[in-house]
Amino acid sequence: MIDETGTRFIVLTFKEPNADPVIVTFTVPIFQNYVRHLATVSKAAADESNWVVSK
Repeated sequence: MIDETGTRFIVLTFKEPNADPVIVTFTVPIFQNYVRHLATVSKAAADESNWVVSK
């Protein structure tokens, strides 16, 4: 989506059963940083050593 100033936005819609949809908008740079963050978190979640509880 592009607004009247020419700013570009990513628009995501989330819908859960029996709930109203939620619309979330990001500017392109924020969305790119968000995607990079999700990739980092995903990689860390796949690493078994991150799931060990320290005593």
